[in-house]
Amino acid sequence: MSDSQSNDLIQKGLAELKALEAEVEKAVKTASDEAREGWKRLQPHIARAEKLAAEKVSGVAQNVGESAGEMIEEVRGKLEELRKRIRKS
Repeated sequence: MSDSQSNDLIQKGLAELKALEAEVEKAVKTASDEAREGWKRLQPHIARAEKLAAEKVSGVAQNVGESAGEMIEEVRGKLEELRKRIRKS
């Protein structure tokens, strides 16, 4: 995969992550204390994923691409789990 394709995938993943983040952030305002606590615990992971993605896209680090993509996927999974818990409550 070329750097351009890799950057495009990371940008797409980051955009999807930000949209999911906004959805969960809105839902968590009226959710349980447990959900709000889960949201607080996820915020540093979201920030780290965004930082890694930005570093990869700007070309600061060559090996960051895989870890940025992996981090985005991990955080997305955690956000989706939290969203499911909020919807059930």
